[in-house]
Formats: sequence, structure tokens, C-alpha cells
Amino acid sequence: MWSILRTAPDRAAILLVVAVTAVLSKVGPWQGEDGNGWKETIRSDAKGYYGYLQAIFLRKDLGGEPYQWEYVRYTDAGTLNKYFAGTSVSMLPWFAAGHAMALIDPDAPRDGISKYEMGALYLAAWCYLFIGLWTMAALLRDMGVRPAAVAWTILAFGFGSTLIQYAGFQPGWSHIHSFWVVALFLRCVQRLAQGAHLRWSFAAAGLFGLIVLIRPVNGLVLLAVPVVAGHTTRALVQRWWSARITAMASVLLAVLIMTMQPVLWKVQTGHWMAYGYEGEGFQWDRPELFKVLFGFRRGLFLWTPVLLLAALGTLLLWRRDRFRAGWLTAYWAINSYVISCWWIWYYGSGFGARVFVDHYPVLAIPFALLLQRADGRAWSGARLFISACIVLHLFQLWQYHVGILHAECMDRAKYAWAFGRWQAEDRDRLGGNYQEAPFNPNGMEVLLEESCDIDNPCTYWHPGHVIRHPRAYSMDRVIGFDPGVEYAITFELPPGSVPPDRALFLEVGYQRYEERAGDSFGALGVTVVQEEGRPPAYYEPFPIDPVPNTENDHWEQIEYRIPVPPVPPEASLKFYFWNKDLKARFLVDDVFMRVNVVRPY
Repeated sequence: MWSILRTAPDRAAILLVVAVTAVLSKVGPWQGEDGNGWKETIRSDAKGYYGYLQAIFLRKDLGGEPYQWEYVRYTDAGTLNKYFAGTSVSMLPWFAAGHAMALIDPDAPRDGISKYEMGALYLAAWCYLFIGLWTMAALLRDMGVRPAAVAWTILAFGFGSTLIQYAGFQPGWSHIHSFWVVALFLRCVQRLAQGAHLRWSFAAAGLFGLIVLIRPVNGLVLLAVPVVAGHTTRALVQRWWSARITAMASVLLAVLIMTMQPVLWKVQTGHWMAYGYEGEGFQWDRPELFKVLFGFRRGLFLWTPVLLLAALGTLLLWRRDRFRAGWLTAYWAINSYVISCWWIWYYGSGFGARVFVDHYPVLAIPFALLLQRADGRAWSGARLFISACIVLHLFQLWQYHVGILHAECMDRAKYAWAFGRWQAEDRDRLGGNYQEAPFNPNGMEVLLEESCDIDNPCTYWHPGHVIRHPRAYSMDRVIGFDPGVEYAITFELPPGSVPPDRALFLEVGYQRYEERAGDSFGALGVTVVQEEGRPPAYYEPFPIDPVPNTENDHWEQIEYRIPVPPVPPEASLKFYFWNKDLKARFLVDDVFMRVNVVRPY
């Protein structure tokens, strides 16, 4: 082991990252709190990717799947899996091995969600992490980066970025699968640029087809070809194109792999083209570029500060290699713009800027080239900075998994409160609800708004347990919550009040009083869409307190921003406060609601 550290520190770094990731997987998400954490491996987006495998190979009901709100969409011909199938292709051999083991065990379930299949997905993520890092290291070494600089690059991306989250904690998501395919694609391009036989173009084409099949916008990885090939790019393209049969055959291979998706759409809907992301899309005229890069919610450089070295490396490369620097700048700019134009630019709940994981093999290039040029104090300073970033990142990753950080709605105030906290009483203290508006390419319009001061009659707000209180925020009447009051005020729109098939965006505001700081802990705000006599079509509870109050005898203005899916004509829309555990004591005054509706598109 010591000889490996001395002679091949980059390879030792790879083994260390993979080993630590595997251990964290085993003691963390695999175990969970009750030893059955592995049962949560397939959730959220992973349900859709894994759903292809279950529908095609187990249930044989592709196009007629049972409803799953996360990914199944109804069509005139049946059902449609909203996701692209590339992640499923990457999972397939591991799924097959895991299911074969499940079939041998007479006690294992046959639905694809046994311990064997889930274990295979974790093993796949660790292996793909190893392949991606090993390939990335080879790519950097052949670009002239010394082994020590490669090793620190591996450690930085392995422990200081969200790669560890999606290889160790969320193996069913697409990002670790994109990571290894992109790394191998770049390596194939590099081998071609170095003069390798043109048969490598078939490997590159097949990998590119899979990249697009996993996530179509990642086809922008072609912008990285000149970054890898450098000044040999023109010669590479000319050599490849001069072998017309090889060139056309490799293009055909990439197209055939990408054609897998239209075939699946045809099977499901009867049409070669389908769009599963109904109600979602890009808003090209409203990029949230600053928030994507620096924001407190998912900002790349805030939550993965080690990548500042990749940005700095790109800037400094202009002095030595303007060709590569120009293409790297274009890669940064175009991909960041595309990412920031997605309607939900922070890409839902999660830790850090997860969509950039797909691009790490490219971003590692300017990172490593910067380290390659560092010597003396610069080299020591770079390693110190990387070490500090790794410590901060791993600590915040731990905070995220124990509930000190909010999974969805981080902001400046939450970040400041949570920074450095580690005690048990700090867990699950952050709440509130401040989400992005629904997809609205043509904007939104105000359907109605109402302020209610509790002292006068209201139309849509329905106060209950109104009391007189000397500390009322306005006049003398307030809503009082105490251990004897479970529900006390509700906003309700009756059936037929909302235009059908149009998403809503609620803006809620109110004044809250706590006699003692923390008295409202445990109370929830709840949004419900429900038809009478039927289960809720939409139900979202959340803790009402965004950040724990530190002042006694204090009124505070609190606001929420809540997207709501289209409301059926027979359903009502409600928002209410719920003293769930009957432990909270607080007052509510001067409530406000604005209901926005998305314009047709």
C-alpha cells in the first residue's frame, strides 16, 4: 500500500475515494435508521429510471403501467414514462445480475425491489465511480499532469463535490451514470487525437449516443472535444472524415442508440415522438445564472467551493493555451446557461448542484491544469484550499443527511443559521416553503388576493378560535393556537373557482407571535387539493417556522411561496395551519393570500 502511495498517488486516491464511498453507503443509506434503508433506494427520479426495467422485463406492461405520480403520465394510448431511458440501459446488466440472485432465493420478492437488486445498484454506482475516476486520471495524465496533481484532483472531486452523494447515497439517479460515460467518451476522443486507430471512433460514438439517451442536453459534451484534443482538433476531424465509411458507420451507431428512445415512445403511445415533461420546460428568456452558480439554494460555487479552482484554471489558461481556454469558456457558459433556464433551476430537493456532476470530467481538466502549474507556495496553498473545501463539504453533507440543512428551501438566513451547527437539537429545525413558480413560459396572472386582519369579515380566509389579545399586531383580535387548538384558520377556494388545467402559485403571508422563542415548533402549514369524499389529489405539509426564532415576546412576518398542480373542477383548494402535536403556542394575525395562475401555453 505504501509503495502505491509513493509511486502512484493518483491510483491510491481513486481507491481511497471508492472505498470511503462504499463504506458510507453501507453505514448510511443502506442501513438507514432501522436496518432497512435499502428499501428507499428507488424513490423520486430513480423510480422512473428503474421503472423501465420493471415494466419491460418483469411486469411486461410498458405503456400500461400502474400510476406513479413521480413518472407515469397518462396519454390517449395508455401511459408514458416521462424519463429518458439511458440511465436504465446503464443499470441493466446490474439489474439482471441482482434479479438472477433474487430468483435463486425462494424468499425474495419477484418485483425487482429485493435486497439483491438494490445491492446491485449500489455496486454499480461504486464500479461506475471507479471507472469514471480511473478514466479521468488517465485523461489528465496524458495531458501532461503529474501524478500528484492528478491525485489531488481525484480527492477534490471525490470528497469535495456532490459526486460522493450520487455515487454513495443516491445510486438510482442519473448523475453517476452520466459521469462514467462522459469520462470514457472524453478518453476515447483523446486516444483518437493521439493517433489511435479509427476503430476508437465506434466506442466514442456509442458512448455519445448513451450520453444523449441518459440526458439529451448533455449532448453539449461535444463542446469539450477541442478541450481534450487541443490543437490537433482540426487534424482529428479531417482524419476521421476522410475515412468516410468509418465516419458514417460511427454516426449511424450513435443514432441507433439514441433511436432506442423513440422506439420506447412508440411502444408506449403509438407515436415516434412524445414529451413526458408536460408542465415542465426551459424558460430561455429567464435564466437564473447567478443563483445557479452562487445562490444559497443550490449554488455551484457555494456548495462546492472546490470548483472555484476549475473556474480559476479556465481563466488562467488563457495565458498559455487560448484555444483550449476559449472552448472551456464556451463549455462553462453554454452549459451553465442551459442549466439555469430549466424552469426549476435548482432541480428539486437534494444536496448541492447535482446537474453539474455530469460535467465533472470536463471541469476536472482546468482544475488539474491549474494544479500542474502550481509550485512552491502556490502548490501548498492549493492543497490547503482543497483540504479545507473537503472538510467543509463532508461536514455539510453530514448536516444535510441528519436534517440540519433543509432539503428543499435553503436561503441566506437558513445557511447562516445552520453554518457550523452539529448538535442533536439542531436537527429538523428549519422549515418554511419557498419554491419556484410552476413552469410559465407566458408568465402568470393574479386570480385573486385577499388580506384578512381577523377583526373584519373575510371571503376566503375562515378564522377560528379568534381571541382578544393585548399584543395583537393590528387592533385587538388574533388567531390563538395552544395545546387545546389543532386547527384555527383556513384559506379555501371552493370547487370551480380555479381555471382547469392551469397550475397555481400561492403567495402566503402572515404575522406570527411567539411569547417564547420556539413556541411554534411542531406546527405545520398544509396545502391540500381534494374532492369531497375522496383522498387528496395533492397534499403538502411543512413546518411553519423557516428559521428558529431567537427572540422572546416577538412578532415576525413570515411568507411562503407554494406551487400547486392544476386543480380539478370538482376539487377545492385549501391552505391551513395545523397544530399537529398540540404542543405549539403562538398567535396569527393579518393573513394574506395571493393566488396566481399560469397563463396558457
